[in-house]
Amino acid sequence: MLNDPKVVRLFELLTEAETPALEPVFAPCRDGWVRYPAVEEHLGVDPDFTVRFLEDLHRLGYLHKKFHDRVQFCPACNSQDLKLSAFCPKCHSAHLVRKVLLEHKNCGYIGPEEDFGRGESRLCPKCRVELVLVGSDYQSLGNRYVCGDCHEVVENPEEKWMCRACRRFFEKQDIRELVLCRYEVNQEQLSKLRVERIPKARVREFLTREGYEIQESVHATGRSGAEHEIDLLATKRSGPLEHRIVVGFASAEKAVDSEEVIKLYAKAYDVDAQDIILVASPKLSDDAQHFARHYHIKVFDAEQVNRSDVSISV
Repeated sequence: MLNDPKVVRLFELLTEAETPALEPVFAPCRDGWVRYPAVEEHLGVDPDFTVRFLEDLHRLGYLHKKFHDRVQFCPACNSQDLKLSAFCPKCHSAHLVRKVLLEHKNCGYIGPEEDFGRGESRLCPKCRVELVLVGSDYQSLGNRYVCGDCHEVVENPEEKWMCRACRRFFEKQDIRELVLCRYEVNQEQLSKLRVERIPKARVREFLTREGYEIQESVHATGRSGAEHEIDLLATKRSGPLEHRIVVGFASAEKAVDSEEVIKLYAKAYDVDAQDIILVASPKLSDDAQHFARHYHIKVFDAEQVNRSDVSISV
């Protein structure tokens, strides 16, 4: 999978375009519920492929999967335009008014605060006794709903969701929910990709466009009878003629030494390659550069190959 050019272009999107995360959008369709528009546009792929592609890269450890959002939507028409409505449990009216209720401790009357009068003076509407001390004469029961139709005092109204799009009502447990996740690049794995996989994939992609058949990690027997392991062997045939390119990839902590250059040349010479490409990370040593020029080896460093604006000439 990591040889797929789409992987290279995806990581270009995440690094060169300074896109820190691949964010989802809720988009119900026949094949799924979520889309990643930036990926679809950059790679030219459909939503279903995109979701599977990102999940595969997450499974392989190249992307982190993180919570992005939780969406709720209508089970009938998939609209997110929902409204939570409250109803009187007695008469099922939606005409509920939220009020502060007071209780007269002596006679037990409970009613809306405005029924007890306004200002500093309060009178119980039932027994007409003046109420002076809160907590002693009366107490606040806090907010309650009062039904405007049947006048029922409602502590726990019925709740249902209404979809504004299709005008249907649903129980709370029937509303559908979906967790959306975004993907972020695993920087540790990206460093390895930029040195190892991405350069190889970019060279492979370029040579394939140029009409070469590519063999990767191939064992080839040379004229000497020795067997060589070659990172990439590119072959183009035109009638009886055959053009071969040997591509090697070498990395070191500071600089790739001349031994890698000499070994690559020996392999290429023995298998009759007309051109040699070496991708070095982070670079060649001065001595190795001298040998590369002497053997006419085309040298690129990994960062050069990773840039989308660089052409790998042969």
